Amino acid sequence: MQLRTFGIRHHGPGSARRLRAVLEDWNPDLILVEMPADSRSSLRQLLQPGMRPPLALVLYDAKDIERASFFPFARFSPEYQAIDWALREGVEVRPIDLPAKNFLAVREAEQFILFPTDEPDTPSVVPGKTRKALARQLRSDPLSLVAELAGYPDSESWWDATLERGGGSNADTFSAIERIVGELRTAFPEASNDENEQREAYMRGEIRQAMKEPFERIAIVVGAWHAPAVQDTPNRRASADKALLRGLPKVTVSQAWVPWSFPRLSREGGYGAGVTSPAWYATLFDYPDQAVDRWMAAAGQLLRKEGFEASPAMATEAVGLANTLATLRDHACPGIGELEQAVLSTLAAGKPERLDLIRKRLTVGETVGIVPPGVTTVPLLEDLRAEVKTTRLSKLWETAGEHYLKATKSDPRGGIDLRQPNDLRKSHLLHRLNLLGIRWGKLQPGGPDSLSSFKEVWLMEWQPEFSLLVIERGSYGNTVALAAAAYSREQAAGMTSVRALADLTLQCLQAGLAGVVPRLMELVRRRAAETTDVPALLASLPSLVQTSRYGDSRKTDTTALLVVIEEILPRLAAGLPAASSNIDDQGGMDMVRLIAATHYHLAQLGNDDLEELWLSGLHRTADAGAHPAVEGHCIRLLYDRQRMAASTTADRFSLALSRARGAGPVASWIAGFLHGGGQMLLHYAPLFRLIDEWVSALSWENFEEIIPQLRRTFADFSRYDRKRLMQLVESNENDQSGVANHPDPAPEARELLQSLLQWIA
Repeated sequence: MQLRTFGIRHHGPGSARRLRAVLEDWNPDLILVEMPADSRSSLRQLLQPGMRPPLALVLYDAKDIERASFFPFARFSPEYQAIDWALREGVEVRPIDLPAKNFLAVREAEQFILFPTDEPDTPSVVPGKTRKALARQLRSDPLSLVAELAGYPDSESWWDATLERGGGSNADTFSAIERIVGELRTAFPEASNDENEQREAYMRGEIRQAMKEPFERIAIVVGAWHAPAVQDTPNRRASADKALLRGLPKVTVSQAWVPWSFPRLSREGGYGAGVTSPAWYATLFDYPDQAVDRWMAAAGQLLRKEGFEASPAMATEAVGLANTLATLRDHACPGIGELEQAVLSTLAAGKPERLDLIRKRLTVGETVGIVPPGVTTVPLLEDLRAEVKTTRLSKLWETAGEHYLKATKSDPRGGIDLRQPNDLRKSHLLHRLNLLGIRWGKLQPGGPDSLSSFKEVWLMEWQPEFSLLVIERGSYGNTVALAAAAYSREQAAGMTSVRALADLTLQCLQAGLAGVVPRLMELVRRRAAETTDVPALLASLPSLVQTSRYGDSRKTDTTALLVVIEEILPRLAAGLPAASSNIDDQGGMDMVRLIAATHYHLAQLGNDDLEELWLSGLHRTADAGAHPAVEGHCIRLLYDRQRMAASTTADRFSLALSRARGAGPVASWIAGFLHGGGQMLLHYAPLFRLIDEWVSALSWENFEEIIPQLRRTFADFSRYDRKRLMQLVESNENDQSGVANHPDPAPEARELLQSLLQWIA
């Protein structure tokens, strides 16, 4: 029996090409691959009709979907090529790595301590590095030391230049890799850890089992770091390996195939593969002898399609430059670094934005895999696919990158019209998916009256995790509508916040789930009756008003929400004075924002009785010793609603600016009064004069104290208001405003205020 180990780089086109060539030449009758041992049944599905890489096998805790591991496969992945060859040749393939049921049972980010904290940090053989630092480096990137010694910035660039593009026979290359890693592991045994030891012990156990069976040639395909450890299986004691695995925890595992994408392969974190140039690697794998020419030709075609000049002669020049750069750097052939530098100097005309376009399309790429219906699927996924097709969203489903829905060159943000039946169906589908936590589309914010508009703007971005979430949410219903409704009811049952329930009710209305709304409104009413927290009720009231207005515009009965508003408002009006007292400055401004939002949304209802009740509460709050910012804002709102005369407002303003109050409280009062805009100062001269005189009379110390507050106040004004105020401050006499001349006891304060307004404007 022959046993051969092939240490590969995951998602390496050179490794994949060499491995396939060795398998075809050596013709093993069993292939063992570094994949979780409990994924055997799923691996057989990899070549089913319709499966198109990149794909990922996801293994997850059946009781906790957050515990999941993704195993991506690209066409240029050595494991994919090994499985593809084996299944086409009728050769058995077995995964031999530690089962997911064990490693998913432990989710600590760092389970293993490489060194005790009291161990001395001794010098290493590498100048400038201690053994401890070196071992940490090797654990995170085992081949980084080799790359560093060879003069490369990281192992990715070293492996790419040496092995993905390099020459040498297939067998010699795998032997050289094994020798390099073996020397590293011998010199730095501490670079490994318990997790590696357990995985390798399990793999050796699976190899021993295979060796007992009637196979003649066994090929073992593992990551390069594990190659020496598994090749040494005949010399390791089985009892020692079993001891390492004794007592490992277990969970129940589910698994599924999900589409993956080239952008996801290029990411370092979040289940990415860290392959910086997957589209280039695909070209290199498919056309190893013509990859440079094909990539450069594609770059020229892309630029011409985008309207840039890019002639064949320029592409030829770029190929020559890339080859020259590779020769100067002692590479067998150009890599993506040389290609991008060459294309920047030629086809891209030195324009970084053109290179960014090429990098996005041809270096990283936008390819997305396909998992056909019937492969590890659930009825919910079938219904979703049908809805995507019916609503004509198929081009955006499982498509990498951000795309505005129905975007055009003349209207890059696009948008859908809810008066059109199919656009309304699109909206319902996207809102329902959002309710399920599948945020394929993100509704873009509109103006203050966006809820009464019939236009929605959606930014679409597909993520591979969505396929997994659809599978998990399948337990809530067999259609998107049923699942979203059931999931929303479950979420609502655990909510204690009136605002959260009101927001959920609005989302269900937007999703066209009118059947869920009555139950949610009943919960809103119950939670509102239980809540005594005035700020919490204030925060919830705008959502309640928005939801009731949206229901009216969509002809949905939301009478119950109006009843809740009518029940809440008397409690707010009665409790507002006390809730606005004895709070700090931050709490005061927070309360101002809550009052402003409530005031605006109540006005949208057009209910005179409710408005009268609310304004009476504002009046009592303004007279009850509330925080200065709250008092100032209440007076401003009463003046705007003509419940306080201009002369009375000016008197209250003058009283508020009394020096006895101190500069800080006065600045807070002004901030509250002016919250929402400075138009009043522009059109009512006495108020501007009062503030102007107050600032002029400040001492330098007091002015320094309140300048941050004034800056925040002015920064909230519109650009036009800020410019007009600056002009008034600059003017010693303004006939239009009627501001009188007056002595200026603190000119430096006036000058600084003028500079502040100018800077903000």
